[in-house]
Amino acid sequence: MSEKELTLVDRCILVTLMIKATPLPQTYFTNIVGISIKPDHRRKLLSLELIEVTAKPITLALTDEGWRRAGEELGAEAPKRAGAAGGTLYVALDFLRRLIDHSGTQADDLFRLQINGGDVVSALAAGPSALPDAAPSQDAVATTDADPAILVRRAYQELAGKPGDYVMLSDLRSVLDDLPRAEVDAALIRLNRDRNVHLVPESNQKVLRPEERAAAVSIGNQDKHLIAISS
Repeated sequence: MSEKELTLVDRCILVTLMIKATPLPQTYFTNIVGISIKPDHRRKLLSLELIEVTAKPITLALTDEGWRRAGEELGAEAPKRAGAAGGTLYVALDFLRRLIDHSGTQADDLFRLQINGGDVVSALAAGPSALPDAAPSQDAVATTDADPAILVRRAYQELAGKPGDYVMLSDLRSVLDDLPRAEVDAALIRLNRDRNVHLVPESNQKVLRPEERAAAVSIGNQDKHLIAISS
């Protein structure tokens, strides 16, 4: 595959999917990462067999070839006209490549780690055999944890770039589409009492899309559209 087949946006889509190590709704790229994925991007990556796409909501996932191709970005040179942000990204990716090479882990093992405190540092120091188990899939979580509030917190962790980032409730509900809306609403209302959970309305109501309005939860006679959970 020649390098000119992939644009910087294409590469960033693959790298994001690799680092998150889970299928991601397209709204995650738009609202969290800041990547506007056009149909042409999806068609190109599909034609190259680098991603799989499912609908309702549109969700992207890496194929085995996609994992391989995304891994090539670790240690690669920044594309021409990548800009300051792109150049910084490739400095970070080069560091990850050196970390992976030093530890003897595989890239997919590293990104699938369930990060808890110092587990990652100690596991990498001990070698691949000490790596903790990968984070459970959403299906596994749903079958082992009955508390919707826990599922809401875990869904938020999947979507948020870092603790404290605001996530649209419409995106959160997409991840929790197996739960009845009433259970999610009740969990959100209960979580709103926690000091580290913040449910707020969108300050600019004009930018809200119909699905974002519909996903709001009413608390104190006010519709809340966004959630943030700080550590």
